[in-house]
Amino acid sequence: MSQRDLEQNRKTLTAFKGRRCFGSLHTNSMRFRVDDNDKQGRYIWIDPPWVFSHEHKEITSSDGYSEETETSFREWCNLFEPLRDTVLEQFEEAEQGAVRFIFRGGYRLFVPDDGEREEDMDYDHWYALDQRA
Repeated sequence: MSQRDLEQNRKTLTAFKGRRCFGSLHTNSMRFRVDDNDKQGRYIWIDPPWVFSHEHKEITSSDGYSEETETSFREWCNLFEPLRDTVLEQFEEAEQGAVRFIFRGGYRLFVPDDGEREEDMDYDHWYALDQRA
């Protein structure tokens, strides 16, 4: 996460507040399709690092990802069931460009600024896209 991500995506993310989201995992990255669980280009993409919590208690983080066994991978994926069909209730800008995505039921994703910059990419750790706007 970086201040760059926040500045580039604040407007789109603000428009997504209060809307239904469908979460899915892609290794240890996450995608939240907005409004419909289809492939039409309205989503939030979050790369590591991130921390998933409920009511301020950590559930897991992107570091918890493992394909060591199929069973452990499935168990890890099951932790995200509350985000499969949810609502993005709010996002909070935190210190130094970090952000908290707050979902229905008190579930949160915290994306810190880890200092890494992806100069050859358009984003550092997350972006929000609305190709239908």
